Amino acid sequence: MAEFLKWRKSLGYTQEEAGKKLGVSRATIQNWEKGVTRIPRAAELACLQVARRWKQHSEFGPVALVYTDGPIWQELQDPYCTVVLHCELHSNNEAALQQACRLKQTSSIIYRFIMEENGGIVWNGPELLRECERRSSTQR
Repeated sequence: MAEFLKWRKSLGYTQEEAGKKLGVSRATIQNWEKGVTRIPRAAELACLQVARRWKQHSEFGPVALVYTDGPIWQELQDPYCTVVLHCELHSNNEAALQQACRLKQTSSIIYRFIMEENGGIVWNGPELLRECERRSSTQR
């Protein structure tokens, strides 16, 4: 219950806002925080996803944009191919997203993701690709 309260406070949610995000009532949130009822495993997993989505806001940071300039797994026939793993630090998601979108247009980056300081993934590869495509379609 202490972890749940810490989670809610770290995101700046009221009990009512947390309830809306998790699809439960404010009273349910109160009961979880007081230890009256146990938090279901499904709700614990939902908390992880809600926190990750919260971290995708443009102002969240600092973050790192991580990408490679080629496939990480090389065929055994090409032992001389070198792949470079890039890690660029950015003050927030917006700066990292802008760079990821620029790179998508100008180079052939293969694997890409945005991570937070503790190593947690904020934007995975498919999400990042979709966001860059969304941004390019709205600029047309």
